[in-house]
Amino acid sequence: MSLPDVRIDNLKESEYEEAATILVDAFESNLAYASIFVNKYRLRDGLFWLFKTNLFLINRRQSVTKVVRMKNSMEIIGVFSLLPPNGIKSELRDYFKIGIPRFIISFGFSALRTMLKMDALNKQLLTNAIGANEYYYLSMVAIKANYQGSGIGSYMIDNCLQKLRSINRICHIVGLTTQLSENVIFYTRLGFQKLDEGEIQLKKGCYYNYNMKLDL
Repeated sequence: MSLPDVRIDNLKESEYEEAATILVDAFESNLAYASIFVNKYRLRDGLFWLFKTNLFLINRRQSVTKVVRMKNSMEIIGVFSLLPPNGIKSELRDYFKIGIPRFIISFGFSALRTMLKMDALNKQLLTNAIGANEYYYLSMVAIKANYQGSGIGSYMIDNCLQKLRSINRICHIVGLTTQLSENVIFYTRLGFQKLDEGEIQLKKGCYYNYNMKLDL
């Protein structure tokens, strides 16, 4: 697939807020993320903090997040992250920098607990479904609403996979989780296969989850 007017760059630290806003718009209606924040009037604020700090943590020591723009523009129109096998290990000082105490004051300890539990559970279920501990993890994929359906989403993921195939890899599997059936169709067209699906129960909500993988 070729989109000559589009380019893919590494995300810069100065662009974390712009990328986080795109992710908030894309995931605001996602029941998994809505389960974290009981106060729905603070949902966007909570998601913005979550995505911005996650971008900081995973890109702290190596660049794992890419952004898509039109060639003659600096505006970000798409974003995705590809984490290496075994993930990114953050240091204690990193968590102090993102302001965990302020998050607890603003959104409550239960929101933090739910967020951590959901993240750990999703990754464990994906690992179990894949049947291996080592895999590349595709996450936080989003396209600006007015560019959806243009082929940019398919292009950026296909480009990511092609580059991954061209390097000396640690392993040969890419995994992901999604909560939307339409995303299952989207990723299936790109070569992923659905491994399993099911409802995830949390203390203050539930959501439906799909685990998928691609063999490189």
